[in-house]
Amino acid sequence: MEYNKKEIFEIIAETLKVDIELIENMDEDEDFTIHGMNSISAIRIIVKLEETYDFELNDEDLLIDRFNTPKKIFAMLDSY
Repeated sequence: MEYNKKEIFEIIAETLKVDIELIENMDEDEDFTIHGMNSISAIRIIVKLEETYDFELNDEDLLIDRFNTPKKIFAMLDSY
């Protein structure tokens, strides 16, 4: 799947209500939960990603620990 990193960072920043620069400058292994990600915001991010990129995550990928860092989220998207 092709995706735009900046657009994904915008989705995450908007959902977490933080500045995009904060998300863009995160270490690739830094956990989004330290910036406010919880189960509700995680689902919102998933739904927005699915709508934006027209795909559906497999049930086994719906666990927050599968996409709670920049590295994990891009690895997951690369697998689709």
